[in-house]
Amino acid sequence: MAPSNDELTKVSTDGASELVQTFYSALTSNRESIASFYAPTPSKILFNGNTVADGAAVQDIFVNQMPHAHYEAQSFDCQIINPGYPTVTAAGIKPSAQMTVKDMSILVSVSGFVRYGEGRDQPQRGFSETFVLVPNPTPSTDRGKRRRDWLIQSQNFRLVV
Repeated sequence: MAPSNDELTKVSTDGASELVQTFYSALTSNRESIASFYAPTPSKILFNGNTVADGAAVQDIFVNQMPHAHYEAQSFDCQIINPGYPTVTAAGIKPSAQMTVKDMSILVSVSGFVRYGEGRDQPQRGFSETFVLVPNPTPSTDRGKRRRDWLIQSQNFRLVV
């Protein structure tokens, strides 16, 4: 039985909310975990028009090149792109009979403020960011660690002020 629109909306909203809460927290205080938010082969990552290769490269930028930053997401919205996203597992593409409500791709738009530097007196800059999230195809292997349900497939970050 296909999931209802209400189920799809709840799952996509929960996925977007989880991303916003955990990703911006990681950018602020756990930069060594940033690569874990990305799909193994992202399609496109852009920061202010500059292409970044993958999640490991994003993490390297934040760990080795960026000053401390505090991100404050003011608002976000999400939209289901594909409710039947073809999830690729180690065994190949997941058959449609095995798909769950979490086998979808989601567009997430975020806007907020970022402050670069240690002090609270640093000026705030507005930002706008768009993500495409896809289901995480890897099974959970570590019992004590929570597996991310969604991974970033595509990202576009822009400072707006």
